[in-house]
Amino acid sequence: MTTSSIGNSGRTSFAADPVGSAIGANRSLFGVAFLFSAAMSILSLTTSFYMLEVYDRVLTSRSIETLSLLTLIAVVAICVFTAIDSLRSRLLLRASMRCAAMLSPAVLRAMVASSARSAGVDSRQGLRDIDTVRNFLGSQALGAMFDAPFLVVYLAVLLYLHWAYFFLVLGGGAVLAILAYTDQALTNNLVRRSIDLSNRAHAFADDGVKSADLLEGMGMSSTFVRRWQEIWISSLRLSIAASDKDAFLSATSKAIRLIIQIALLGIGALLVLDFHASGGIMIAASILGSRALAPIDQTISAWKSVVSVRYAWTRINNLLQQAPMRDEGMVLPAPTGRLSVEGASYGVVGARKAIVTNVTFALSPGDSLGVIGPSASGKSTLVRLLIGAWPCLTGAVRLDGADIYAWPRKELSRYIGYLPQDVELLGKTVRDNIARLAEGDPDMVVAAAKLAGAHEMILSLPNGYDTEIGQDGHKLSGGQRQRIGIARALYGDPKYVVLDEPNSNLDTVGEQALVTTLIELRKRNVTVIIVAHRPMIMGAVDKVLIMRDGFLEAFGPRSEILQRAAPRMPGRGPQANVVPLAAASSLHPVGNESAGAKGGDS
Repeated sequence: MTTSSIGNSGRTSFAADPVGSAIGANRSLFGVAFLFSAAMSILSLTTSFYMLEVYDRVLTSRSIETLSLLTLIAVVAICVFTAIDSLRSRLLLRASMRCAAMLSPAVLRAMVASSARSAGVDSRQGLRDIDTVRNFLGSQALGAMFDAPFLVVYLAVLLYLHWAYFFLVLGGGAVLAILAYTDQALTNNLVRRSIDLSNRAHAFADDGVKSADLLEGMGMSSTFVRRWQEIWISSLRLSIAASDKDAFLSATSKAIRLIIQIALLGIGALLVLDFHASGGIMIAASILGSRALAPIDQTISAWKSVVSVRYAWTRINNLLQQAPMRDEGMVLPAPTGRLSVEGASYGVVGARKAIVTNVTFALSPGDSLGVIGPSASGKSTLVRLLIGAWPCLTGAVRLDGADIYAWPRKELSRYIGYLPQDVELLGKTVRDNIARLAEGDPDMVVAAAKLAGAHEMILSLPNGYDTEIGQDGHKLSGGQRQRIGIARALYGDPKYVVLDEPNSNLDTVGEQALVTTLIELRKRNVTVIIVAHRPMIMGAVDKVLIMRDGFLEAFGPRSEILQRAAPRMPGRGPQANVVPLAAASSLHPVGNESAGAKGGDS
């Protein structure tokens, strides 16, 4: 299974257990590591048998040659053990890396898809969970679990030495296993709640860092830190409660191991006194017993890590299975920009009211549409449906007859442009952002910037197009970010462009440049949709769509719709976030009237 197959197949590859599937794809590596554990379990008997032979043969025969040969064999066996132990560690590390590499692209894609719909904590935790699983798979804790099945080998040898040793270690192992189960029962819930609160604290801190300007400007930093500390301390309290119980049980298990070792020596001494065993057998049995119980003790010590991995495993599976998946079809021909919205509706599952309800309209290639309406009328949600970022719960948005949500996104990105309401730039250069993180052709990057009226502004930056803009574009002003975002939307040869409040941060010069951009897009026969509140931009569109309470209230030619809507607000100032309709309707359209009339017929 390859990385690409995991990233593209969605639920088909990981229907039940995505993490298990990734581990299963590397089962040959883990299988070899398990075989190494088998060899190590046999080689670890070296010191026991060396001591047994020295006591029973060398001391009685007083043979230096026998001692030399036994010492040489023991040293070689220990060297082989060391080499295999190192190889196993390296093998587990590489297997864990491969599992992480296979899961990470799909997890990150699922995080993006989930966060686009709802910015929950779990959708932002995926890569941390990948690291948790990766660190465990490459750790000594997993090696100890691989060693545990070979407890049978040590028990068999102890039974060969004497049945008393066998039953003593078997009983001690059972007691340690009961302690491990008790540890899980007592700490499981505490560890889970601690991890959940810790994740919330991390997410809250990330949000604060992203909103640093707001926190400092409003004097909210101290309050923010206090609220974060409350969550963090709650997580620590639960972690301490779990650790206290775990520490007591871990100490108890170590005490039991020491008691078992003392009992092995004591029983050995009795057997020697009764002439049922030799001194070598007594010492060898003590070492063997300690070695047999070590994996159980190590598992108890690492139980908190085991619980963390189990929850991380579950969260990754849930994220991959529940993230919105696109049933992307075959590559389609380049669209012309013909848009058809057929009863599109969207809402949050379980909510009492839909955000957008039964919106229907159509645009011909080259049409320009202005979307207006009061705040919370569903404009931005409608925009996300129009670009295929969100799926329609009912109805469909079709671009050239094909459902835009099911259109292969990588292919569709060549033909559409989008500017979200909150301009989101990535911490790369201006060129990288305009080129949509691809190795953009310089001529195409400059052409997009010129079309957006941003070329001169970009050249004025410290390094021009190679200026590092910082995380989220924090080195740029709001207007600069918006103009670069418009250039990004126009990069390449888009046939369909959607701009959500593209002039919210623009000054008069920037807004005039945007109007010029719209005129040029019309000449290129590009279908454009704009959400805006200023009358200047409304004068540059053919049609207007009014949203109210999630419903399409009116749609048609600009002059007709705005004149019809203007009388609804006599003697009042404009509502918040609503275009002054009378002013907008009085503006002359940019371009000839025939274009607006043509738009009204479709």
